[in-house]
Amino acid sequence: MTAAVPPSSTVRVVDPADEAGMAQVHAIRHRVFVVEQRVPAELEFDEKDVRAVHVLAEGAGTGRLLTGADAAAKNGGDPELAVLGRLAVLPEGRRNGTGSRLVRALEDEARRRGLRGVHLEAQTHAIPFYERLGYTAHGPEFLDVGIPHQAMTHRF
Repeated sequence: MTAAVPPSSTVRVVDPADEAGMAQVHAIRHRVFVVEQRVPAELEFDEKDVRAVHVLAEGAGTGRLLTGADAAAKNGGDPELAVLGRLAVLPEGRRNGTGSRLVRALEDEARRRGLRGVHLEAQTHAIPFYERLGYTAHGPEFLDVGIPHQAMTHRF
């Protein structure tokens, strides 16, 4: 059994050019999405990774933020909303605040870039988590890679 990650584990921004940092980001996403959730690897990793903002809690979790045209393509065309996605927390990092710290770090990056909020597509089991962080669900439930999701938005 792997030891739990302390709640104080640092969340840092990882530049897409940081090969070691991105290897950790991809390893976490692979374990959570490809292994646990059976998402095909070719759908999990895409060309947007090189343009995205990535955050990493060492050995615990990761997430990414899309901005600009990449975000607008996912959020209905709103230039003021970033898109949070690929939030992945390893089992040993769950239920200790890691996910919340990752989301808040991505929101901070959106604010720093002058954006007015964040859009995401939550797996439906995670809706209560995002609601506690101020996100509001909207629109119909839909399937993404066979997993039920719903759109959510948090405006600053």
